[in-house]
Amino acid sequence: MRIEALLAIGVLWSSRLIALDVAAGDPPAARPNVVIYITDDESWRERSVYGWSTLPTPSFDRVAREGALFKHGYTSAPSCAPSRASLLTGRNFWELEEGAFIQAWLPSKFPVLPDLLEAGGYHAGYTGKGWGPGLVTQGGRTRNPAGTPFNRIKRTHAEDGISDIDYAANFSAFLAARPDDKPFFFWVGCIEPHTPLGPQNHQKLAEQYGVGPDAIKVPGFLPDTPGVRRHRADILYEICHADEDLGRILKILEDRGALENTLLIVTSDNGTQIPRSKANVYDWGVRVPLAMMWPARIKPHRHIDDFVNFIDLAPTVLDAARLPIPGGMSGRSFLTTLFAGASGQVDPSRTWTAAGLEWHGEQSPASRAARMIRDGQYQYIVNYGMGSIYGNPAAKKRRPDAEYEHTAQTADAVRLLEVHPEHPAVARFVPLFQAHRPREELYDCETDPWQLHNLADSAAHADVKARLRALLEAYQRQTKDPRITGDMALFERTRAFVERRKKKGYKD
Repeated sequence: MRIEALLAIGVLWSSRLIALDVAAGDPPAARPNVVIYITDDESWRERSVYGWSTLPTPSFDRVAREGALFKHGYTSAPSCAPSRASLLTGRNFWELEEGAFIQAWLPSKFPVLPDLLEAGGYHAGYTGKGWGPGLVTQGGRTRNPAGTPFNRIKRTHAEDGISDIDYAANFSAFLAARPDDKPFFFWVGCIEPHTPLGPQNHQKLAEQYGVGPDAIKVPGFLPDTPGVRRHRADILYEICHADEDLGRILKILEDRGALENTLLIVTSDNGTQIPRSKANVYDWGVRVPLAMMWPARIKPHRHIDDFVNFIDLAPTVLDAARLPIPGGMSGRSFLTTLFAGASGQVDPSRTWTAAGLEWHGEQSPASRAARMIRDGQYQYIVNYGMGSIYGNPAAKKRRPDAEYEHTAQTADAVRLLEVHPEHPAVARFVPLFQAHRPREELYDCETDPWQLHNLADSAAHADVKARLRALLEAYQRQTKDPRITGDMALFERTRAFVERRKKKGYKD
């Protein structure tokens, strides 16, 4: 065996031992309970602890304050089902065959975290949105990949746009069913802030949380109008509502004396449901809020710069639970980072991450298929679909510019771009959504955080582009991405299948 391989094994085992051992002189800790609280459609900047938003989310802030806040948390795909599949399997979405597509299925050949924990002695379940949307049993599974559902208890007061599932009450029911001798794993799939949104959410945001129109921030890739702010406020209200539900989960853990030895992971599956965010591989689509606490083991007040991807969560949880990590998982446990006690760049090997997308509802020939790689400063994107994603607005939808001020009072960004694409206040945004996407994109995310200026053809950045392209392609080859191996037959069949499903309204 080569010396490099021996050294690698030695490093692996030493890090594994560090992760499992407590500090010298401390008594062995019990295996932790694990709770994953995952919202639906929320970019990282929506949380004020990241320094841009002013939205009050005290429960998330508490987890970040009493544990670790990750600056670079990334999903594997900016789409619900492949994102959640990646988290549950510890694999890049492109490694999951039909599981790479929303509205398809996750084959049972890929072991998922709840099943692995149950086999290791855990009591496991979920509430709200688990894996999906898609076909649960098509790939040979007998239940949702997120585990056994606990969705029976409903809220006593239903709000427009808010799920009627009482996540906290169902968590209590799950705990009541747990054998006393078992640690537990619970997935809280918060359906907020996914659409549909309550039409009065913006008013409730101002009345209940004190966030009026003037306090709403608009990403630099969208027009800043009263209507866009109102739509943003409708979304932000549901984020605040989700944060209150997180607070209820925290209280249940505290009241039962279980918080101290619970690894609590709070995140979102993909970016906010606005143009150039969800279903896009730009930072606003794949970069998500991520905070973790485990009072018994993780030191508080940590801000970590390491790049962490959803593929890393399953191996980290298994590592914490002292269970074997399946060899097929591409993700790596970062338990040593959590236990290190340091802030900043803790693991020098975690300086970049990759993500991508194959399909999110578009009909051929349009295609969102893309891959991206992101390091501390730059993001490189390769687009496999060359057409416009959003298409040009139909002429019949356009309205005279004289009506712009009236439209801008209530229209969201999509509507505004449809009806006033040539108005001076809107025209500069149109190419971001309606121009054909180039094969390659490169952004300096430090100087251009909204990713408005593509540097792929810049001679001054040619070396950066070549370096990131080579790193991405090497990783794609290592993980057998069909987009780099050329073995696209299964992806092509699956895309044809989900396109047909959409045409039928997903009615099987």
